[in-house]
Amino acid sequence: MESKIKIKMGPIEIEYEGSEGFLKEELPALLSAVSDLYRESGVVENQPIQEQTASTGVVESKPEGNGATFQGTTGSLAATLGVKSGTDLIMAAAGRLTLSLGQGTFTRSQIITEMKSATAYHKKTYVNNLTKYLNQLVKDQKLMETAKDTYALSASAKSNMESRIA
Repeated sequence: MESKIKIKMGPIEIEYEGSEGFLKEELPALLSAVSDLYRESGVVENQPIQEQTASTGVVESKPEGNGATFQGTTGSLAATLGVKSGTDLIMAAAGRLTLSLGQGTFTRSQIITEMKSATAYHKKTYVNNLTKYLNQLVKDQKLMETAKDTYALSASAKSNMESRIA
């Protein structure tokens, strides 16, 4: 089956038309690459991600709630949230990806990259125990697993985080 997708994050725009199998297997890596390009572009405003598929039409992801965003690094968000554990640092990383970068979903590798960028809080054991921590956060309904190794902040966790950083 043929599919189309269009992703736009700030000045970065990617379009793909081709097999659905490629999208199913490669979309997380593609989103990670787009996110990295976006970060490297230096754009600081919170831009929505737009996707268009042949079967569903246009899907647009915008920041929800009161529009609160966080402009800063994972380390500064970790400080604001009072990170003390691996699960806390994962939530700070997820918060930055969602609230600062405007990503509705993010991959395991993006979480690791964000965790490692918070050098004052990161410990190697956090990455070693990542699967255990992610499973616990999914069970606690703080993260939602949207696909294999792809996650999103739950609405309640996002709302809680927005109120804590406001």
